[in-house]
Formats: sequence, C-alpha cells, structure tokens
Amino acid sequence: LTPADFGYIAMATVVTELAALFGAFGFTNVLIQRRVITRLQLDTVFWVTLAINSTLAASVFLVSFATGWLFDDPQVSPLLRVLCLSFVFNGLTAVPWGVLSRLMRFRTEFWINIGTVAIRIAAAVACAWAGLGVWSLVIGGVVGALANAVLNFANVPFVPRWRLHLPLLTATWRTSSSYLGNGALYYLNTNLDLLLIGRQMGAAPLGFYQNARSLTDEIRARIAMPIQHVLFPAFSALQSDRERFRQMVLRAGRLLAAVVVPIGVGVSANARELVLVLYGAQWQPMIPVMSMFGLAAALRASTAIASPLFNANDRVGLAFRYNVIATGLLIGAVLVAIPYGIDAVAVGVALISLYSLVVLRAAFALIGLRTRDVAAVLGAPALASAVMWLATFALRQWHWGTAPGIALLGHVAAGAGVYLLALHLLSRQYLRDFRQAGA
Repeated sequence: LTPADFGYIAMATVVTELAALFGAFGFTNVLIQRRVITRLQLDTVFWVTLAINSTLAASVFLVSFATGWLFDDPQVSPLLRVLCLSFVFNGLTAVPWGVLSRLMRFRTEFWINIGTVAIRIAAAVACAWAGLGVWSLVIGGVVGALANAVLNFANVPFVPRWRLHLPLLTATWRTSSSYLGNGALYYLNTNLDLLLIGRQMGAAPLGFYQNARSLTDEIRARIAMPIQHVLFPAFSALQSDRERFRQMVLRAGRLLAAVVVPIGVGVSANARELVLVLYGAQWQPMIPVMSMFGLAAALRASTAIASPLFNANDRVGLAFRYNVIATGLLIGAVLVAIPYGIDAVAVGVALISLYSLVVLRAAFALIGLRTRDVAAVLGAPALASAVMWLATFALRQWHWGTAPGIALLGHVAAGAGVYLLALHLLSRQYLRDFRQAGA
C-alpha cells in the first residue's frame, strides 16, 4: 500500500474514532467503579450504549457525504460509509468488556485482543494481496470490530433483557458526562493534527505523519493502556486503604516507567533504521517525525497511571479540567507549527507532551503523594534512557556499513545493555520491583 492509502484512512479515522470515545458514554467505567452492580444495571448499560453507537453510525453515514469538503478530497466519503458499521459492533461489547474488567479476568481479555488482532490482520492482508488497496484497511477494521464482539460474547454469555433502569442513568449522569467530556478532549488531542495536515497538505504527507504516530502510539496502546485497564479496578478496590493504595501506585508507576521510557527513547534513537527496515526507503520522510514521537510516547506512556488514579478516586471532573488545558496547548502548538511542515508539528506535539508531568503530579496529590514521588518514579528511567540514547548516537557515528536490519539489532542490543546497567547503578529499587512482580 502507498502512503496515500494510509493517509486516507487517517482522514477517515478523524471521524470514526468518535465511536470508541463517545459510544459507551462512560457507562462501562461506571460499572467497574461501583462497589455493587445488578443485572438490571447491566441490561440498561447494554441497551443505552447500543442505542448511542447506532445513532453515531447513522450520523457518520450522513456526515460522510460532507467529508469531501472537509478534507478537500472525495476519496474519504465511501470509506466512511462502510467503516460506520464498526460503531454498532463496538456498541455490543460494552457490558462483556465491563464484566471481564470488574472480575479482573485479564488473561481472557488478552486472548480476546490477540484473536481480534489476528483476524483483523488476516482480513486486511488478504484483501491487500488481492489488490484492493485502501479498502483492505477498511475491511480489516470492520471485520476486526465484528470479531471482537463475537469473542467477547463467547466468553461472557450475556443475553440482555429488554428493560431499562432509569435511576442508574440519572444517578451517574454527571460522572458519565465527565467521561464524555474527557473523551471529546482526547478526540481533539488525537485528531486535530490529522485534520489540519490532511486538509492543508494532502493524503501523502498525512500518511507519513500518521504512520510514524501510529507506530509510537503502540507503546501506549499495547503497554500503558492495558496497565491502565488493570489498575483502574485494582485502585478502586483499595480506596479505603490509603497507605496500601499509595505503595501500589508507586510500585506500578516505577514498573511502568522502567519499561515504556526506554522503549520510547529507543524508538527515537533508532528512527532511521526502524523506518528503513519496516517501511522501506520511500518512507524516509517519516524519520524525523518518528524520532520526535518516540520521545512524546515515552512521556505520555510513563504518566498514563494518572488516568486510573483520577477515575478510581471519582475525580473525573478534575481530570477533565486538566485535559481542557492540554487541548488548548495542543491546538496552539499545531496551529503555530503547521505552516512549517509535518516535522515542525511533530516537534510541537513532543513539547506539549511535557504537560503530562503536571497532570501526573495532580493525580499523585489526590492520594497524598508529592513532587518528589513523581521524580522518584520517573527520574532513574529517564536518566538511564538518556544515556542509552547517547550511546546509540555514538554507535551510529562509526558508520558500520552494514544493512539497516543488522545495524538496528546491534543498536537495540547495545542500547538495552547500557540502559539496564545505568538503571541499576542509579537505583536498585527497580530490580526489587520486578522481582516482586515476578513472584
């Protein structure tokens, strides 16, 4: 597939991501956070989320006829008219997903996610092999959403009854509205740059930008967000034991930072080799963008523990206020940088990621932790990763003359060794944390 194919999907994603963010209206998180839930409440959440997602599907179908004007390109409209089916499929999974999370059946969720990814990839690759171009990405996405719904119901045999519990809706509307508000801000944060780049620069530059961002976003999506998902019910269960709560937060924060910070910094340090190995020489404009996004991913992923802290303490409204500021900063950075190209936008996004440290400090304050605790969690992994980045830079100056794949393996192996040694010299607490986690 071409960079433009991925650019068209990125344009469509500006619209379709509304499903995941707004579809549940926060009701699934309400089910997880509440101490006791009833079967009537499960039925209510199922029908309400299905109705919301069906409405969104119909809305996106209608909006698709105007997206040619929005992006100044008619290619996106027919893609959206098929992708809108994913809204309905996603709406079916709210209750099964909430039940699995509440029961902490994370092993089951893991296999559901693996199965969904495998089916989606198989469908997309088969269609691409058949020459369907950008439609292979569309079909893969819809098939993956359907597979996810089927696998969820296969593991949680929930059969909804036709009934509603209005007191649940009225009692939780404020919390749900805060979740919706945070979803709206998250949507702006993750799609505003795509919208502006797609409209002003076209599909090909957007393809370079989005693929670089997507690869680095996997650090948060595949590591930090699953940990967020695990920690939310765990934190909720510890609300009454504040000291144990604080110790768990610090340990989880250290473990998360020790893993994701070096990965993000490593992606930044090895952006050139990664692009050449994974995408090919025709994708070289991605290199500086990926380098910046690697650093941003390290920051955002290492501070991801803030979200379950806000949710478990039922301070979603406070999180919303911090997200308003983050959105304003991002809008300003993108508008200032976009006349100078995708490289400048990536630099702006990376700089704005520093604000996530402020949000983490606010989340820590909810349970009596201070700035020095933030530094204790993030300091050693950040310093060790900086040493690793410098070591990788020094290795590249030797001009080995080897293939990019071999150079990448050498850089990763050497960088991992340097990082582990530096982290251990800076603090032995992380080794004890990993031993306790393994036990």
